[in-house]
Amino acid sequence: MRTLHTEPTASAFGRLLKKRLGAEDYILLAHVFEEISVLILHRLIPEALLFDAFAFDLYWDELREDVVALRSQTGNEKFCENFEIAAERAREYRRDRPPKLRWRRRDEGEGPSEPPGGLGDAPPKPAAPAPDHVPREPSLRPGS
Repeated sequence: MRTLHTEPTASAFGRLLKKRLGAEDYILLAHVFEEISVLILHRLIPEALLFDAFAFDLYWDELREDVVALRSQTGNEKFCENFEIAAERAREYRRDRPPKLRWRRRDEGEGPSEPPGGLGDAPPKPAAPAPDHVPREPSLRPGS
């Protein structure tokens, strides 16, 4: 993720977050998100990790028009296709998971009583002890 936090990308990414992109920022960021998306779609980075940290769907929404225009200008329909696919998957990820801060407001009656994934106030319960049996060898005889 150093790529997003070093120049020239860091300034462009900061402007994206503030919705103050300059003309030169759109394609630079689209290309960076395309490269990251390739890593996600080839399962080299867990998509849940990235979608939890970054709003790929919202970034796509911001950059989509410029990507589509460049596809048309160059005749390269594959330009940023991985970014587009990852954005749709990120949109599904976001739809399936409520904001985490919502769990803090459960005392005010706004959220579910217990969050999934161990985000509650209580420490995790110890795992149940493992059974004391030894698995039996599979039989090589048919019908056994």
